[in-house]
Amino acid sequence: MEDNEKKYDNKYLLERQLEMIKIFYERKLLTKEQYEYEVRTLTTRIKTDEKKDS
Repeated sequence: MEDNEKKYDNKYLLERQLEMIKIFYERKLLTKEQYEYEVRTLTTRIKTDEKKDS
C-alpha cells in the first residue's frame, strides 16, 4: 500500500454514511420515513467490529 492510500474500516464508513443521510434529511431531501429507513438499513447491513458475528 502506498503512503497516500488510507484503509478505512467499516465503522468509519458507516459513520460517514450516517452523517451524509443526516445532512440530506436536514436539508429536506429525505422524509423522516426515508431517513429512518436508511439508518436502519445501514446499521443492519454494514458490519462493524462492535457487531461481529460469533
